[in-house]
Amino acid sequence: MQINDLYKNAQSGDKRAEDKLFQHLSERFEQFANRRIWDKENAKEIAQDAIMLIASEYKSISFDISFQAWAYKVLDNKILNYIKQRRQRGDKVISVADVGEVGTANFKVDPNLRLRLLDCLKKVGQANRRHARIIDLHYLGYKTNEICERLKLSVNGFYIILHRARKMLEKCLETGELK
Repeated sequence: MQINDLYKNAQSGDKRAEDKLFQHLSERFEQFANRRIWDKENAKEIAQDAIMLIASEYKSISFDISFQAWAYKVLDNKILNYIKQRRQRGDKVISVADVGEVGTANFKVDPNLRLRLLDCLKKVGQANRRHARIIDLHYLGYKTNEICERLKLSVNGFYIILHRARKMLEKCLETGELK
């Protein structure tokens, strides 16, 4: 069931839908926050703060676009506040560019990798939208069965498409082209 559907059911008083909604958001938010700040304990705390704020506000707010978009914006604001506070205190905020320092000593970070990756994701999306969508959903932490349900795929079909999409992305990162 989609987050927005769970929200509608929870708002109408369905306690089971509300529990499922917040469990679902909690799992996703922790994964999302951890990918942004690379600190599991702080990511869990940020996710919980966002969930608490959402739980206290969601029944009184009317959403123009979607509950899911609003909820992720709440989480994003919590993450940005955390990063801002860390920088103000002078703490080291780990970013993708710092992975070489934290990880193995021989690891070199290509400063243009992010730009190339975004460009290649666009190319994959232009070549096959389903491939790009699967990579996106997988990266965002959706479980295999959720992606399969959303895209009406079998589990084997999902893994085949994911493999193909990764190969396209890998080829593009190496050569700049998909073919």
